Amino acid sequence: MQVKAALLGVMLGLCLGNTVQAAPLVEEAKPSLALLQQNYEEERENLQVAQDYAVALARDGQYEPALAIFKNLSEYAGEQKKMWFDYAVVAYWAGDYATAVRIYEDQFLHMSQAVPDYVRVSVASAYFKLERYNEAWQLYHQSVQDGNQQARLWEAESLAYMGKSDEASKIYEVLLEEQPENLEAYSGQAKLLFLRGDAIGAVEAVDKALALIARNKDKYPPQSTLTMRGDMAVQCIRNGDYHHGIILLRPAIEDGSATINMQCDYILALFLYGDYKTATSEAERIWPDYRSVPVYGRRALADSYLRYKMPNKAIPIYRSIWGDTEPLLSDKQSLAYSYLLSGKNNKTGIQLYTEIINTGIEQAMHVTYDANIFFEMGRHDAGKNLYNAIINTYPDNVIIRQRFAAALYNNGLIREAYEQYQVLSTLPNSQPAATSGIINSAVTVGDYHVAESALKKLNGKYSLNPVLAQAVGQYDRRLKGDMYSSFSSSEDYKGNDVRTAQIIGEQRLGDRFSVLGGVSRKRISDNDGAKTLKTVSVGGRYVDMKHTAQLWLDQNHSKGNFSGYRFSYDYYFGEHSWLDFGISRVPVADAQALAERTMMTEYRLGFNRQIGIRDIASVTATTSNYTDGNHRSGFSLDWEHIMINNSKKRLSWFSYYGRDDYKKQEINGDEPVYESPETRESYGVGLRYRWIYPKHYWESSLALGWGRDRPEPVDFNPTVRLEYGYNFVRNQALVVGIGYGLRTGYSTNTGGDLQFADRQLDVNYYFMW
Repeated sequence: MQVKAALLGVMLGLCLGNTVQAAPLVEEAKPSLALLQQNYEEERENLQVAQDYAVALARDGQYEPALAIFKNLSEYAGEQKKMWFDYAVVAYWAGDYATAVRIYEDQFLHMSQAVPDYVRVSVASAYFKLERYNEAWQLYHQSVQDGNQQARLWEAESLAYMGKSDEASKIYEVLLEEQPENLEAYSGQAKLLFLRGDAIGAVEAVDKALALIARNKDKYPPQSTLTMRGDMAVQCIRNGDYHHGIILLRPAIEDGSATINMQCDYILALFLYGDYKTATSEAERIWPDYRSVPVYGRRALADSYLRYKMPNKAIPIYRSIWGDTEPLLSDKQSLAYSYLLSGKNNKTGIQLYTEIINTGIEQAMHVTYDANIFFEMGRHDAGKNLYNAIINTYPDNVIIRQRFAAALYNNGLIREAYEQYQVLSTLPNSQPAATSGIINSAVTVGDYHVAESALKKLNGKYSLNPVLAQAVGQYDRRLKGDMYSSFSSSEDYKGNDVRTAQIIGEQRLGDRFSVLGGVSRKRISDNDGAKTLKTVSVGGRYVDMKHTAQLWLDQNHSKGNFSGYRFSYDYYFGEHSWLDFGISRVPVADAQALAERTMMTEYRLGFNRQIGIRDIASVTATTSNYTDGNHRSGFSLDWEHIMINNSKKRLSWFSYYGRDDYKKQEINGDEPVYESPETRESYGVGLRYRWIYPKHYWESSLALGWGRDRPEPVDFNPTVRLEYGYNFVRNQALVVGIGYGLRTGYSTNTGGDLQFADRQLDVNYYFMW
């Protein structure tokens, strides 16, 4: 409301500046300015000659020398009222409102002789410009009482700004009843209705005024319509009715009669209305060269480009504003934001932001809003860079550090949020927010030791604080164990048929340690026979804020017992970058290899990177040694890009490439019992779409793949998969998936037509406690 009142002040001030016209200082014809100048130079001591010359200068717009003469005359003019009258009016014309008011209060206020109306109106207008609305109204009202009916309009406007809208409304009603064709009365009534928040009534008054002009074209020149549209559009914009402002301005824009300021108002209204596309296209049409456009119009265009995600077009406009005038600090911030949004000149953007940050803590707080916007857009690096720039200048500011930590946590950067909350906890007046953040972060990651330690440090303090209560509640509801059971079946064109059933469980034993257990049964068959592998596994898992380690010890049985192990370790550089390493010794998944108890020891090293919230990439290298002397080495690349991700759907595309090289195609003169091609390659692209509902989801995927076992030719291998997931309650879920693949037959000499490749079925059940 304060902003609206301020805008209204500007609006009414402009109105009075346009409508109040002082009467001529002297009605009769005057000699030329050149002759008056000559007389003044010849008779400088003649007060009347000097006064006449000063008035002539003012009429010619030369206010500074005119005021200098009046100031000199005032020193020895005494009570020469006419000189003081002219001095006050010229001061008002020159915009020196304080001098006009001072002259009135010093010379006229207690004068027994009446002040001429033209002087009174000028002084009243000066009062209004100085926001002394009550004094302005008193003088306008006196003019009305003395018979100046035109002053009723100005009296009403003063009353409106004094907050006496009912009294102002009565004046307009009387004026319109007496003068149904009083255009200024309609205009004033519309402004008053805008002030009262009645946008609909104000627009109706504007429509009546425009209709009046249309009915009396001989009385009102074409400029009247243009002026009315322009003035009333400004009132619409200032009072938040951008739509009607656009409607009022559009005819003048379309026929080319709009002034440059009306064009700027039009683009500004479109921007404020949120129609950035039209704002940019219209500006490009009416402004072939934006450099000659007033600053506020250029600013509206640049802001529209920025909101329309076209920062590269916004940057040169902001730079032109920066070079042509004394820029606002907000222009500098918009330019900095544009650089970061474009992603092409981040260094310059950060430099500009740093200059803004260094101007004071208030501006630094404004920069945090931009940082949060980048987080929401998935531009996490940009958001972090901005916060780090602020923290470098204000390292001990609790509010900024807390905002940074919250932004990291809310955007899934849990481990990085934890680090900020840790630093925050060392600052004064940071509790209980810091400890609450530490607890929430640690519980989310699974490091209950950190959460419990942070809670103990408070020693019962802030127990009634709702922020801490929420964090404690999350700690009390922490997961303590889970069970996973599954069944899967797969068949391929080579005759391989694998069916697996397994149950895996985890139970927390401490704040960071869990015990693991599982059993599985796998039946593997091919054209040469079938074998069953039964496995009983026990193990443990360790979790802290930076590391996750897991070890399984397997006891396998397939016509005899043999053991194996699986170890995996993850190290998190940050939430979106982590390294995974694994060592495993497992049976080769082939029926004949199981009969011979062929084992494989595999080493795996991978790096994973989530880029913002849209992209996930990983690269993995593996090397394996077989107990029969064979060796395999390979690598894989995966990339997924999320195009749509909201509460109802998720759409992404993915791509992959994998290659494995086998050392031996023959062992002791015979082919290995398992598949051991010279090189196995696979690559492809695909789409994945998930439909999300309150308690369940559907997901479908289509992959277009190509692959071969060298030296065989490449086959095309499209596959489809459909998955359904259902959440029974918060801690139970069922997921069922089916897949089907086709392939060309070049590698098997069965032609290029698509034929069966493989099929899959999997059922998974999750239970957590």
